[in-house]
Amino acid sequence: MRAYDDPRLEDLTGLIGDASLVWTASALTTVKLTGSSTVGESTQADVSGVLYRDVGVQVDHAFRQWLIGSVKASFGDDDYVGDTREDKRYSVGAGLTYKFNRELQVKGEFRQNWLRSNVAGNNYAESVFLLGLRLQR
Repeated sequence: MRAYDDPRLEDLTGLIGDASLVWTASALTTVKLTGSSTVGESTQADVSGVLYRDVGVQVDHAFRQWLIGSVKASFGDDDYVGDTREDKRYSVGAGLTYKFNRELQVKGEFRQNWLRSNVAGNNYAESVFLLGLRLQR
């Protein structure tokens, strides 16, 4: 709970946390369910903050020991405390990870994101391409 001295701002209350559940469906496939809730600041007048709530699922499958495919989907709800604005976020994606050896891997991902708001002019759709290199010792 966050209480403000300014009487124009509502108290910001909500459950905050992160959780995940991983199920190993087989030696090659895992399923991960996630949920989180956080609080964010806002620059909008008379808005105390934003409560972000997210849920998601990701399935990873090892086609080979060195090649792992992933698919994921998520949903998020953004509640602007002190205003009627509410945003809904949706995302789906797929990726591949190629392991050169135990220390070096490259990952590529494509993700499609959407935001739908009850406030005009805030909706959008975006396509995201990610390419990463991981070195671990």
